[in-house]
Amino acid sequence: MPNTVRVAEANLNMDPEYDAHAPMTNKQTAKLRDLCADLDEEFDAALDQKQAYERIIELEKMRDA
Repeated sequence: MPNTVRVAEANLNMDPEYDAHAPMTNKQTAKLRDLCADLDEEFDAALDQKQAYERIIELEKMRDA
């Protein structure tokens, strides 16, 4: 099984729209909404791209546990 963090980092770093301090992307928003709904976690729409990336990783680990 691939390392989720490395795969996500590779995907994020290849995104030409990535800017750590810019508001999260539409793709990140959709992913976070889905993960939060699935895990009954609160969705925070105010995250920047780096924070959203870190939250996605955290929620994916919770989902996969």
